[in-house]
Amino acid sequence: MAGIVKQVAGVLAGIILCILIIMAVEMLGHMLLTGEAVFMAPILAYLLAATVGGIAAMKVAGLRRWWLPGIIAAFLAFGIVMNLGAMAHPLWFAPAAALALIAGFYASWRLSA
Repeated sequence: MAGIVKQVAGVLAGIILCILIIMAVEMLGHMLLTGEAVFMAPILAYLLAATVGGIAAMKVAGLRRWWLPGIIAAFLAFGIVMNLGAMAHPLWFAPAAALALIAGFYASWRLSA
C-alpha cells in the first residue's frame, strides 16, 4: 500500500512541478519574444516540464517505471489539446508540441537510469 501512495505522491509532485515550469517559461517567453516566435516558449516549456516532471515523479515514487513519466506526459498532452482548442496557433505548433512531449518523456526515462 505504501508503494501506491508514493507513486501517487510522485505523480502529483511531477504535475505540480510541470505547472510551475510551464508558467515560468511562458512568462519569460512573453517578455522576451514577439510575433510567432512567442509560440516557441510553450514548446520549450513542454519539453522541460515533461523531462523534469517525469524525473521528479520517479524520484518521489522511488521507482523507475515507464508509467510514471507517461502519466505526466498524458497530463501535459491533455493540457496541450485544451490549449489548442482555446486559441489559434500556427500550423507547426501541434506537431512541435507532440514532439516536445515525446522527447521529454524519453529524456526523463533515459536521465533517470
